[in-house]
Amino acid sequence: MNSIKVKLPFTNIEIEQLAEGHPVTDAADYLQNTIIGNTRQGSLNALELGSGNGIISFMLALQRPNWQMTGIELQKELSDLADLNNARLRLKCSFISGDLREYKTLLKFQGYELIFSNPPWVKAGAGNISPDKTRALSRQEITCTMSDILACVDWCLSPEGSAWIIYPQQRKAELARELAKMELEVGRLFEAEENPLCFIAKIRRKQESNHW
Repeated sequence: MNSIKVKLPFTNIEIEQLAEGHPVTDAADYLQNTIIGNTRQGSLNALELGSGNGIISFMLALQRPNWQMTGIELQKELSDLADLNNARLRLKCSFISGDLREYKTLLKFQGYELIFSNPPWVKAGAGNISPDKTRALSRQEITCTMSDILACVDWCLSPEGSAWIIYPQQRKAELARELAKMELEVGRLFEAEENPLCFIAKIRRKQESNHW
């Protein structure tokens, strides 16, 4: 495994990342910051969809040690790296090597109060595909679409829980259309001047009124 060390944004802690993998992005830091600033501190079960080498789970676990973190990652090389990082950090995290589209067999039904994801941003068939498999799967919807992510959320999210997903601005209308097919809705949208290209949707079970 050809890996390099990268530093977590707000600490001096280093974790291993695949040398040819998708680099750490501002979007990952923006997502974890938004979750931390708008979520209770008590104990809860959290699930990351597409956890990669574990960086977002680790950032959250360092700040919320009472959260039990589970990550699921399609690429075994990345989930193995997340396990290696976690063994060194000794956090309350665990990682599943598997396809989130098989959520009914791999994940708990309505078992997570918090779900989060920084999924592939580029729709299938759009843009050039990276020749590097790891980068390609991280950037483009080759094996995991928006509807796949939301179907998994619908299965896994507890009745009072929330899911936090970050997407580029141009996919906002698509998200609304996909949610309209499910018993899910956006409870709140987060947009920031320092991250103008993307938005974060806080998703919940549908309620009587919709405020976004």
